[in-house]
Amino acid sequence: MKILWRQEKKKVNRRVQKKKAEQVRRWDVNPRLMTLAGTGLILLAVAYGVWLKLVDPQTLPFQQVKLEAPFNKVSKAELHEAVKLQVNGGFFSLDVDAVTAAVSELPWVSRVEVRRVWPDTLHVTVNEQMAMARWRDQALVNVNGELFYPAAETFPEGLIELRGPENTVAMMARQFHIFNAALQQGELGLKRITLTQRRAWELELSDTTKVLLGSSEVEKRLQRFVLFYPQLQARAAAVKRVDMRYTNGFAVLMGMKSESSGDRV
Repeated sequence: MKILWRQEKKKVNRRVQKKKAEQVRRWDVNPRLMTLAGTGLILLAVAYGVWLKLVDPQTLPFQQVKLEAPFNKVSKAELHEAVKLQVNGGFFSLDVDAVTAAVSELPWVSRVEVRRVWPDTLHVTVNEQMAMARWRDQALVNVNGELFYPAAETFPEGLIELRGPENTVAMMARQFHIFNAALQQGELGLKRITLTQRRAWELELSDTTKVLLGSSEVEKRLQRFVLFYPQLQARAAAVKRVDMRYTNGFAVLMGMKSESSGDRV
């Protein structure tokens, strides 16, 4: 007896088949992308190696240091020592900010510029402080009206002294130029400028004469003093004090004798 049979085909779920195909395609690797990724990794490794070489202190060490400064108050020895302590790297690894900070700490240094000059030179340029006046016996005032604190034995001789509240340095420095210029017109020297807590101005001349200007119209009063002072000197060997705080006159102390004129403000 012949037996006929037929194998029933399994039904295929096309959605499942499509999803599997997408998964296969998703994991398929593009050779071009692999090549680019490999090249990128190699370049990163090379760049990292180059960077490590450049930051190595032994790479391109400095062979010379050029120091440029007036060398009036800052000595070559102390400037060289300040730079030497910070030059512990090569051309690329040197900390320029550290060198600048170290040199700036020298009391007579005003401004510093540090430059690397290819391939093995460090160039350091220094501007020195210019002292305009003395702030009591504690510090000096530079031409910008700022305090700086060098050793007392390095203070220049003959500087005019400024005395006043701590927060008035800049204002006193500006007034210094005005007072000094007015006195020079009368060929008078200035020794000390004092600003009291009540903001009253007092001057001491080179011949120790004291001039009281008060707190208002000080420039006008000083001009009047310069105009009349030669007459006072002609009448007395020594004028101790002149009080200009009057509307139309002034008071003079000569020795133990006092003369006054005008009405006091």
